[in-house]
Amino acid sequence: MKEEISNAPIPVFDVNQPPVEFRDLIEDVMENFEQGVPANSKRARDADLAVYTAWGKNVYGSNFKAIPSSPEHIERFLNDMSVEITETISTKNINGELVDKTIKHRLKALSTIERYLASLSYKNKLYLDAIMDITNNYQLSSGFVNPTSVRRVKATLQKVRALYRDSSQKQAQPFNLHLIEDVISLHDGSLRDKLEITLLSFAFDTMMRCSELVRVNIEDLVFDPISLDGVVELHWSKTDQEGKGQTRYLSPTTVTLLKEYLQESNITSGRLFRSVSKNNTQLEAMHKDRVGVIFKRLGRRLASFYSEDPKNKLLSQKQIEPTEISAHSTRVAAAQALALNGASTVQLMNEGGWKSAVMPARYSRHAETKKGAMAQLHKRNQVI
Repeated sequence: MKEEISNAPIPVFDVNQPPVEFRDLIEDVMENFEQGVPANSKRARDADLAVYTAWGKNVYGSNFKAIPSSPEHIERFLNDMSVEITETISTKNINGELVDKTIKHRLKALSTIERYLASLSYKNKLYLDAIMDITNNYQLSSGFVNPTSVRRVKATLQKVRALYRDSSQKQAQPFNLHLIEDVISLHDGSLRDKLEITLLSFAFDTMMRCSELVRVNIEDLVFDPISLDGVVELHWSKTDQEGKGQTRYLSPTTVTLLKEYLQESNITSGRLFRSVSKNNTQLEAMHKDRVGVIFKRLGRRLASFYSEDPKNKLLSQKQIEPTEISAHSTRVAAAQALALNGASTVQLMNEGGWKSAVMPARYSRHAETKKGAMAQLHKRNQVI
């Protein structure tokens, strides 16, 4: 389409209000610029833009223009996304019974709001790049200010962050090795149970995300007959969109569980983890959201086990809270265990597939506290 107007005079127009006849061309060029962008990244940014667009149409009407954005609109968007709301939710107790619970929380998590802003920044920059390409005027950037970087928006974001200081995002309940061992001891031998405890142990060892766990194939597994442990090839991950690949360790316990599960399921190729229905019927695959559901169910079973034995009641109250178990629980637990064992930040990043030190530092902060100066002081006093 661009070639059809290449010999025409270079168009001159207001960057913020391009002529109607150029809008489709701008969108085409923006789409073309994103062809090399990882599909998941593009999908996530498009979803964030869709949220902003839907909000804008609801607030300002059907003529709302998302890109280029207005600093005033972004300011109100940030405020609306951080408003406090009260709602009643249904959650399962340790007996699996649904109970209502009233909670107060912000409409969106701070990390989500910051991601929205980052996506808007990206889209506005992409918009300017498209216009510069169409007009062949690469000096336009000197007269265009990304609306997400103006003082008004920065000040609003700072104010929003202050709202979350006393309500930092609660960390998922760690599903540590001790709890995993207890869960394994409770399994009933059914195919469904073998799948779920194998998935739990596998997730701890590999520190894989849900989207990575459900993509593992049997062909990716390598078992060592001498050391009885193994490795798994991870061909793709959230932070490895190009598919450079990585290997993750499998403990002897996990390898044993895998062999028993594979023998029971009769799976010889393809996807490793496949959902199993209540009547023990095996399905073809597993959706990533199913991982968190399975972990929560195993957490409830464990909490029920602890509560049934009087001597374990205190232990259960301190160690397991089923409502706080999530798909991240094994990653949190593994990061904490590695940190307590002396793993460096770089090692944590490699094991968990993180590009930055932010998340491993957040996950392992409790473990790091236990290694701190005050903890060491009390440990020395205990020895003395």
